[in-house]
Amino acid sequence: MSLDTGTRNVVRLSISFMLLFFAYMSQEFIQEPLIEAEHRRTGLIDPHAGYHSFAILYFFFTIACLLIAPIVETITAKWSMVIGFMAYVLFQAGFIWLNSAYLYVTSAILGVGAAFLWVGQGKYLTENCTGKTIERNTALTWLIFKFSLLGGGIFLFFMFQNQTMTELVATGGVIPPPSLFSYNPFQFQYKIFVYIFCSITFLGCLNTVFLPVSAYLPEKKETETLAQTLSATFKIMRQPPMLLLSFIFLYTGFSRSFWIAIYPTCIKFTTQLGENTSKLLAISCIATGIGQILAGGIFSIIGKRARIIGKDWICVIACCIHLGIFVAIFLFFPSDAPLHPTDKIGYFQPSVHVAIVCSGLLGFGDAIIQTQVYSYLCDGYSKESSHAFALFKFYSAISSTIAFFISKYFTLTGHLVLYGSFAILSAITAVIAQKMYFHKTQHFFQENTSKIHPMISSEPIKIQITDSGSTISNMPSFPVKGKEAN
Repeated sequence: MSLDTGTRNVVRLSISFMLLFFAYMSQEFIQEPLIEAEHRRTGLIDPHAGYHSFAILYFFFTIACLLIAPIVETITAKWSMVIGFMAYVLFQAGFIWLNSAYLYVTSAILGVGAAFLWVGQGKYLTENCTGKTIERNTALTWLIFKFSLLGGGIFLFFMFQNQTMTELVATGGVIPPPSLFSYNPFQFQYKIFVYIFCSITFLGCLNTVFLPVSAYLPEKKETETLAQTLSATFKIMRQPPMLLLSFIFLYTGFSRSFWIAIYPTCIKFTTQLGENTSKLLAISCIATGIGQILAGGIFSIIGKRARIIGKDWICVIACCIHLGIFVAIFLFFPSDAPLHPTDKIGYFQPSVHVAIVCSGLLGFGDAIIQTQVYSYLCDGYSKESSHAFALFKFYSAISSTIAFFISKYFTLTGHLVLYGSFAILSAITAVIAQKMYFHKTQHFFQENTSKIHPMISSEPIKIQITDSGSTISNMPSFPVKGKEAN
């Protein structure tokens, strides 16, 4: 069966993101442990500079998400993503000359660049989806994208197979092999893999430069001013559906912060898990990638049939999976594991098998929630995609900023209580949002289009799904002054 133009564009987009995050997430996964090892070697960088970097990044990301929508509309989604790619290259290059000043400045630049990247990605994805392809395309995007995590984990596994993080940082160049047969091509100075990762990110940038024009471009509107953009964004933010979805958005930020940085750091710092926890960290990355790919694969296969279950109950299932994992991590890991190397144990002896299973299920649950969020936004906010995705990333970035800011102060127990509370809130609000504003019958089976009417708060949102896209029939589209909504 041949793919439609929009789906082919989505595949091209996903390849770019796969290349970028193969490089960036592999580096991000070991950022805090690597910096802590560099601190022990030289004492010239704060041992928690990795957490500080993440906090700065997400703080600037939070602010930028509210301001860049008019720029994205003006320069198009594609060139917005190109700006984002270049910011990632600039940040990654800093690990060649690791120091606090460059790390913090480029973290701020990356925060702004990431806003361009993700808002642009959401807009480009929306412009290449129809009512028939939303679930499939969002899941397909996630599936291809998350092969980056699996590939990065495999790369890290070979890199740490015969050396620890401390040995990696301490090496001054390529390690000469004692014999031809014991040569490990991945056993080298960490600066060399920075060169590799920068090159891969640049390849992703080139692929993005040559992305085709979107298949389903929206009707051309007058360019909004910053004031108009903020006004439109805050109008959407105040609406009950977005207020309910905001809890899920916040949880996606907490979830990602945990599995990408805090939990891997716990594995690296828990010495009871073995002598070379750096290699175990790489296996954890592989398991997380498999979990994310599995979830993306399931939803790309079942496509529209996922609507029978409902986005609300799919989110509830994912949140329940995460709650179970949080309990297991609480029982098997020492409470001080996110802060420094420790030889303590949790309520039970730390287990390698439990650690790996938890990694896989964290990725699985996170992917389920993320695909449903993308489906909500593509379905419900096709005319305001830049604003809606900016709000999604705004809320997600707020929670990530909080998570990384408190990381040097919170024990593992504190993290788990915070994230578990938001997982419960996300499950509850998903059910309420579906029941009140995204009614299954009107949402999933309408095929005819009609005019957009002013929103009546007591009625569920009526989403019109056609081959050319989807719109909301009782949600205002915030027209530019002097023009009427279509």
